[in-house]
Amino acid sequence: MDKTDFYDLPMLVGEQYMLTSVIREERDTILYRGKQRDLRREVMVEVLRKSAVGDKRNVELFLDTARVQAGFQGEHLSRVLEVMEAEGTWMVAKESPEGEPLDMMQSDGRCLSARDLCTLMMLICQLCLRMDAEYVASGQFHLENVYYHDHYFQLANPAQAGKRARGSSRRYMIGAAHELLALLDFRSALATSMAAVLRRIAEMRSHSTQQPALYLAEFSRIYTLMVNAK
Repeated sequence: MDKTDFYDLPMLVGEQYMLTSVIREERDTILYRGKQRDLRREVMVEVLRKSAVGDKRNVELFLDTARVQAGFQGEHLSRVLEVMEAEGTWMVAKESPEGEPLDMMQSDGRCLSARDLCTLMMLICQLCLRMDAEYVASGQFHLENVYYHDHYFQLANPAQAGKRARGSSRRYMIGAAHELLALLDFRSALATSMAAVLRRIAEMRSHSTQQPALYLAEFSRIYTLMVNAK
């Protein structure tokens, strides 16, 4: 990667956002952790690499995705705060999800209860239903895009520019089931039932537009059993 893509941190951009550290790198973007100076809140700033700015298609995709995410909001999705042109490139300031990303929890060897994962899978099924209904394109599921705090989940916005491909929900749910199965605490109540459903999702071969709704009903049933078990 071109070293000129990176900034010497800390660095103030857009006269408002103090970048403090790199969260992760993608082929055409770098995601920074930072703080909004006036409101003193934690933010994430996604920066289009300067080496990618020269291709008009990269700029259009970057801005179109920001616009789609700004229009696709929800209680559990981080919000787009601002799009700006600064330092010779384009940037998107986003709300920083509260909590800890699940990939960090996994790397530390920690697990989540079946009840927590059931809650998350219900959110994922609802999200897929909404993306299907609104024909919103989406990327793959990744643990690093899900944040956990005190039995509450917040997700980085999965919406992307472009047309929603057939089978997008199936692929998103398969990715979620496969990665979340490794986080399941098998000592927790109804963990065996939860694992069985996650394995079935992870092994899905055929596509059906009804899949998110059917699994949402199944997870809702398991969640009710968990609540009544207490």
